[in-house]
Amino acid sequence: MIAMLTHVFGRRYAHHHAMLIVFLASALWGVLWIPMRYTESFGLSGLWVVTMFHLLPAIAMCPFVIRAYIADRLHWFITGLAGGLMGIGFVLYGLGLVVASVTKTTVLFYLTPVWATLFAYILLSERFGFGRWLAIIGGITGCLLVMRVNPFAFGYDNADLLGLMSGMAWAAGSVVIRRYPKADFLHITFMQYLVGGLLAGGAAMFMGDAIPAFNHVVAALPVAFLASAVVFLPSVLLIFRIMQYLSPGLVGILMLSEVLVAALSSWLFLHETLTAWQWGGVVAILGTGVFVGLTETSAESD
Repeated sequence: MIAMLTHVFGRRYAHHHAMLIVFLASALWGVLWIPMRYTESFGLSGLWVVTMFHLLPAIAMCPFVIRAYIADRLHWFITGLAGGLMGIGFVLYGLGLVVASVTKTTVLFYLTPVWATLFAYILLSERFGFGRWLAIIGGITGCLLVMRVNPFAFGYDNADLLGLMSGMAWAAGSVVIRRYPKADFLHITFMQYLVGGLLAGGAAMFMGDAIPAFNHVVAALPVAFLASAVVFLPSVLLIFRIMQYLSPGLVGILMLSEVLVAALSSWLFLHETLTAWQWGGVVAILGTGVFVGLTETSAESD
């Protein structure tokens, strides 16, 4: 069983196959909000839904990684840091999908290339051309448009911060992975889910969310496990593995399929709409992601 899983998730796929996997896996994330909101309908609060969608994959991974993780003491801090940051990002993102606008949460999350560029500039001393900084300005402008921030009276929907901060945390985690590429992606994924679940559960109790009734948890468990551990966990493992050998910029472009699927599905099923200015912000953010991805890919191929 372990050998089969290693072959599927640990192998190095051909370039065109790897790109297709990232595109399809990311598109799948675009409908993550559907099983999460369905799980919420069983009587669970948003934070308890996020907790279940993190702890269940961590529990599923435990038999396959815990022994190797304990033995890999050299990378404990790195896997904990990278996994913790991405866990925070996933918790904020998942909560945004449940309690805020699906479209806005997803689009704001994809300001990740902007934050990753800034963090790499500060922490890794990476330097970029004038075009990249123009793209960053465009991305931030798009963020302000999507959040409908009034420059003359700073106001916004507090729930929008979930998508914004999730992208920041994810970007910080990606910088750590890029700085330490020898850290095991399985261990990082495990820590991401474990830390995310503990944080979400702790936040639920701290904020006074009532612990769900046992019968509600039992009723929601099959749906939550099937969605989080059987469907979405493999997609996360595949993307994390492919990020280790495919251009980060190219991965960023392919992952934009999530934005398109999320926007379309929320429009069809939730009847979410954006103003013309907000759609302008969406275009600016998507354009930033594509530009950053293309320039990174071009630079790496030189």
